[in-house]
Amino acid sequence: MIIRKVISHMNLLIIPNLDKKNAFDCTLDVIKRFNKYGCTCYMQSKYYNVFSMINPQVYIEGQHDSMIDMVVSIGGDGTMIHSSKYAMSIEKPVLGINTGRLGFLTELEYGHLGDIKRIIKGEYTIQNRMVLSANVETSEGVKSFSALNDVVITKGEIAKMVDIDVKMKSGFLNSYRSDGLIFATPTGSTAYSLSAGGPIVYSTLDSIIVTPICPHSLVSRSIMYPPEEEFCVKGKFINNSEILYMTV
Repeated sequence: MIIRKVISHMNLLIIPNLDKKNAFDCTLDVIKRFNKYGCTCYMQSKYYNVFSMINPQVYIEGQHDSMIDMVVSIGGDGTMIHSSKYAMSIEKPVLGINTGRLGFLTELEYGHLGDIKRIIKGEYTIQNRMVLSANVETSEGVKSFSALNDVVITKGEIAKMVDIDVKMKSGFLNSYRSDGLIFATPTGSTAYSLSAGGPIVYSTLDSIIVTPICPHSLVSRSIMYPPEEEFCVKGKFINNSEILYMTV
């Protein structure tokens, strides 16, 4: 979706990862640039004392959600994935500014902050990314999660293989004996799934990539499924307990 609208004022939620090199200086620079163009920068209260010298507005979850126009993530890809949780909850776009090692997802580098002026002018595009929805059924009820990168099922213990059955809407899919199973989005195809031998999938090609982790099999390989597919994963007791761990 191409944006050509000139924006006179923007409210931005700034989320930095101060553990990253140059992130503090970059955040200062970013806020000063946005303030220069008449924008209002919000930050979570835990960052206020660190950046009190430039007087950011304190972001209160639930109270300021409707006011935010864009989330600005300052760090690396991990920071952007973390920031996406807030962006998804308020249905706003994320601008990633890279100060870390990896920058697959981030759009701007620290040395190109002059492009912030283009954002104020509305000269940018929004790329929609697919997310996964995961539900966990427990004795206490159903818990729901959303994942921009992946959902990983493991045993949760080092050197323990997992035995699981996987069903689709149309019926039984497969029994896996491996270190775990990755359900990845196209965004996540360049993360854990890639390290486990999965394919790189173009970001706008919606699909679910199912990749076994170190499978004890000659034929278990990654498979891509349509985005509307549903999977049911259940532990199968063989040599170990059927307790599974899910990482979103």
